[in-house]
Amino acid sequence: MTASIRNEQYSGPIQPTQRPPIPRLSVAPESTSIDLRVKTHTKLAVTGLSMTFIENPAVPKGSIAVITGANGYIASHIADQFIRHGYKVRGTVRNPKKSAWLVPHFEKKYGVDGAYDEAIKGASIFVHTATVIDFNGDPAEVIGGAVKCGMVAIKAAYKEPNMKRFVLTSSASTLMPLKKENFFALKGQTVDVDTFGHDAKALAWAPPPWGVEHGGAIYGASKMEQEQNIWKFYEENKTNRPDIVVNSIVPDFNFGRSIDPSQTGGSSSFGLIVELFEGKTLPELWHLPHYFVDVEDDAALHVAAAILPDVKNERIFAFAYPMNWDIILDILRKQNSGRKFADDFHNEEYPVTVKPIARAESLLKRLGRPGWISLEQSIATNTEHLKTLDSA
Repeated sequence: MTASIRNEQYSGPIQPTQRPPIPRLSVAPESTSIDLRVKTHTKLAVTGLSMTFIENPAVPKGSIAVITGANGYIASHIADQFIRHGYKVRGTVRNPKKSAWLVPHFEKKYGVDGAYDEAIKGASIFVHTATVIDFNGDPAEVIGGAVKCGMVAIKAAYKEPNMKRFVLTSSASTLMPLKKENFFALKGQTVDVDTFGHDAKALAWAPPPWGVEHGGAIYGASKMEQEQNIWKFYEENKTNRPDIVVNSIVPDFNFGRSIDPSQTGGSSSFGLIVELFEGKTLPELWHLPHYFVDVEDDAALHVAAAILPDVKNERIFAFAYPMNWDIILDILRKQNSGRKFADDFHNEEYPVTVKPIARAESLLKRLGRPGWISLEQSIATNTEHLKTLDSA
């Protein structure tokens, strides 16, 4: 199903207390793309923020951005941010029937202007978030599937004459060792843009019996090989399409509000905070310390990678602040006095320095954001829908 939303009436700026009239919705069968489009605006109200005018963006406002896996927790925010910045969004999904909620969400919020089209045709930006996620799967299928998924995406981008930017959503799991002893052995060292993990591939392909880290190793190896193959393709095809810029976003744990908790609320790292809010503990797989990033900051960095002219061929680290689960439990207790939570995990601190953080924060500020959203604020918005349910 492809849903394309048309609104021929409204073209003015969107203000905090004003929303465009609800547009007409038309549906065409037998496709897996959803058009979420909005007319170009000079200024949009975004949770109290004003969009900064980007002089001579790499891709003009009003251009089409294709986002794969647009029904996901992070990808739906990426779509949201592109629309707020005045771009048309075409999202692809694996199961269109389950993702029909995206259309009324953006229809209600923006009054988008567009028509049904093939996913890549006429697009200038391709953001690839989709991958194979199976923590209990066959490493050959998961890793091979992730690589194939990425290659299909970038090859499609390179065939489109209008394409200017390809942005890959990578993962922090490409960076750090998965085994606990290897992880903490890096204490005092520095992670930079050239860092890739040491043990994920070996652990993923190791014969059974497997430890608790095996599922994470499969995922980490799949994302590592996917990203490395994307960069290899880019290097090999520079002369074929010198006009295309490739960037990757490397996020650690994403927290913060869901576009629609009833649809994406149980997915991704968002669901881990929900588990803790409900008094549960987390599987040992998740016990290592991490960095976090608010999902809205992560999404904004995808926009920066797509439209800022000087951001070229970079790995951009969506790492806001270090955290562990004891810190998060402490925040939850302070924000929800009287509520019972699991005992502390007795987590250690994140062992390494992440050098590229300052570069990423500077990109956020160029988009008009004040800098990283705090962990406290992110946890609050991650649980706001649960508090509403409690008070109902």
